Amino acid sequence: MRRTMAIAGAVIAFGGVVGTSSVAPAATTTYQAESGAVSQGVVESNHAGFTGSGFVNTDNAVGSSVRWSVSVAAAGGTQLVFRFANGTTTARPMTIAVDGTTVGTPSFAATGAWTTWTTSTVTATLSAGAHTVKATATTADGGPNLDALTVTDSGGGSGAPTAQELLAKVTGCGQISTGLYKSDSELGRTIPVCGKNGAVFWKGDMDIDCDGQRTAQCNEDTDCCFLPDTAFHQSDGRPLNAAALPFVVVPSPSSTWDYRNFGISGGGVVAIVYNNRVEYAVVGDTGPTDIIGEASYAAARDLGINPDPSNGGTDSGVTYILFKNSTISPIEDHAKAITTGQQLARQFVDNN
Repeated sequence: MRRTMAIAGAVIAFGGVVGTSSVAPAATTTYQAESGAVSQGVVESNHAGFTGSGFVNTDNAVGSSVRWSVSVAAAGGTQLVFRFANGTTTARPMTIAVDGTTVGTPSFAATGAWTTWTTSTVTATLSAGAHTVKATATTADGGPNLDALTVTDSGGGSGAPTAQELLAKVTGCGQISTGLYKSDSELGRTIPVCGKNGAVFWKGDMDIDCDGQRTAQCNEDTDCCFLPDTAFHQSDGRPLNAAALPFVVVPSPSSTWDYRNFGISGGGVVAIVYNNRVEYAVVGDTGPTDIIGEASYAAARDLGINPDPSNGGTDSGVTYILFKNSTISPIEDHAKAITTGQQLARQFVDNN
């Protein structure tokens, strides 16, 4: 549902699936939580949907933790993707430390059920070689159930592009829409959809989308315009979880522009750039035909933007990137969206 809070931004869509390239790909390795060093917690397998042989149920205590020994193939920006479930109604934050130094404090928001798994990503700049990654609970509730940690390195500087590399490719506009869009309902039409080699993009605002599954963050009480559905659904048929899954909203098809004619579909991979960060997400919902620019609660939260549907957002500095013909299946697999998005983003930079 469209809000009135403005958030300046831009969106790109890139054509084609990942193909053969001379670019060195980013290295990705998954480490199961049950294989890590567990302090104040137990390994269990009583909630369906986990990977490996089980998951770690941390004790309800400050300081309960899981520590992994990981290897990074190439120095540079590294994605640490934690797969987790939180069946309570409150977040269970943890401190993420690499070699003893804190690199992030993800909230690990409620996912609605212990069988609903999602991911939270922390980015760190790491040297090549061995490191320890430790997730430590910061409240008396302990952490969420932790399933796995996926580590993706930068590919030696030739893998995932930086925010600056992406932004440098969208400085001009060759308009491909037949008209312009509004950033909010009360404003005039000023935003074109633009095209480049194998891509479309636009610069507009981003509102907070909280539609879909009812959660502690997204419901009729927190969001005046809450709708219990999304245009695209999870693999189990349920609406998407805006509080857990980073996704972007595209305008519904109209005479102004029809995203379907450009290879964009539900589950298409999206890169969102804000404040020198890149967040990879999916196309998850559709919005009004005359307004452009909206993303889920989880997408805003991961980028450090206030995700509150009643007063959240930011007025400038946001860029979103959507890649054509790149549908993630299942749509809720955020880790897959990250690895695919990094590869497609590199192709976009190299081909423009």
